[in-house]
Amino acid sequence: MILARYAESLFWAGRQLERIESTARLVDLTGRNAMHHSLGEVATEWRHLVELVGLDQAFDEHYAVTDAVSVTDFLFDDPENPGSVCSVVGQLRENVRTARDRLPVELWEEVNRLHLTFANRQYVHPVVAQDPEIHATVRRHCQAISGVVEEAMPRDEGHAFLVIGRNLERATWCTRALRFSWDREDDPATLLRSVAALQAYRRHAGYVADRVSIAAYLLGEPKMPRSVLTCVERAEHRLDDLGTSSRGIVVARRLAGRLRSDLQYGDIPADLETRGVDVLLGIEADLLRLGRVMADQAFDPAQGVGLQTTFVRPGTGEEA
Repeated sequence: MILARYAESLFWAGRQLERIESTARLVDLTGRNAMHHSLGEVATEWRHLVELVGLDQAFDEHYAVTDAVSVTDFLFDDPENPGSVCSVVGQLRENVRTARDRLPVELWEEVNRLHLTFANRQYVHPVVAQDPEIHATVRRHCQAISGVVEEAMPRDEGHAFLVIGRNLERATWCTRALRFSWDREDDPATLLRSVAALQAYRRHAGYVADRVSIAAYLLGEPKMPRSVLTCVERAEHRLDDLGTSSRGIVVARRLAGRLRSDLQYGDIPADLETRGVDVLLGIEADLLRLGRVMADQAFDPAQGVGLQTTFVRPGTGEEA
């Protein structure tokens, strides 16, 4: 069994770890692509990035110009932006600190190293934050943390919640990237790089790069570790391991199983040919619904006996 607060912290730590790595990759990719575009196209690319991460309204409230400096500052080092890499790193560290009793010491050390990268302000000055090296540094830290999770963390409930969170976040990012690029005349390689799938796709399909083939691969390729199908399967497997620990887990298992079945046995290419964006919107909605069920219901100890909680008698400091 696991304390409800530990389970919740590890679920969000998994989501935050994936969010940090994905944001760093997208900022780096947009900056590199901007070198090959005109000024007008560059502004469009940075605007597209802010919309892709779902923070366009917050950005418009604080920045008057959409350019490399403002977007990079907003997504990397703006303390007022809860979705910036700097802010999410702080949230990740706090969640890992909360659940330290359930984690290998190496994991805590790696998260602290990532945190100290941002504590040293010279790394995240708006000009320095455009340097691809800081983006690569952040990604390397995230990959090191992932390595510790896979090689040193017991396959217990804590590991399950962390893996579920990370795979839900990864699947949501991938589906959202597909949806935003569906009607744009983007370089297909850019989309594949944005979800770290370019080399894998080319080994699978060569240089055939029509949007339906790419989308079908990213959604439903069982051998691709970052495909939506693989992510949902991993989440479903760990939800199965958690059994019936709470009503939220039971509902989440059902939602994950239904989505996995649609991806695994549905005719994704044909559906994309006829309904395109509607298919992607439906998958994204299912992933968001699954995430909400986990966040709102899975960690309430009153809903099941598998999640423990600790009560303190008022005024005594003694556990009840």
